[in-house]
This record gives sequence, C-alpha cells and structure tokens, in this order.
Amino acid sequence: MFGDDNVARLLSTILPAMLAVEITFEPHEVNGQPGAIFRDHDGRVLNTWTLDVVDGRIQAIRNVLNPDKLRHVGPVADAWPLLRQASELQRPAE
Repeated sequence: MFGDDNVARLLSTILPAMLAVEITFEPHEVNGQPGAIFRDHDGRVLNTWTLDVVDGRIQAIRNVLNPDKLRHVGPVADAWPLLRQASELQRPAE
C-alpha cells in the first residue's frame, strides 16, 4: 500500500475490526525499519507490518502474512479465521 491517503483509509477501516476480534499489535523494528507485530488473543504472530516513513509521514505499509516467513518471530497463528471474522464485522447488516 502506497500513499498517505491510502494508508489513512486502510487504518481507519481495519483497526476497529481488528480490535473487535482481539488482535493486538506492538510497535517493533522489522527488517531495520519501524513497524509492528500483530498477534491473536493467545499471543501468536499473525503478521508484521513494515512502515516506510518520509518526512514523519507513513508513505507505505509492507505486510508479511506468510507463516513460513514469520516463524522466526515466534509461534504463528492461523490468520485466516480471524481475517474472515474481522471482515464479517465490517459488512453492513442485511
């Protein structure tokens, strides 16, 4: 994801759903850049974000969701059920 408007739109859209399904994140240096590690309610790793920051503003977010690339961070969760649950929470009621 690139561009500060797109980043702001993404964050305002997904963070409420993530909080609703008890996903937490901790600021962390990822590959030498500012970022975050996201965890499920049991503390298992879901994904990481790396932030490209220019002039104090987030310009891009790089996401790693592949469990094989996350195992060195800690025990890895199955992210798909939580992503589906968060997605369902974002859908308007019928």
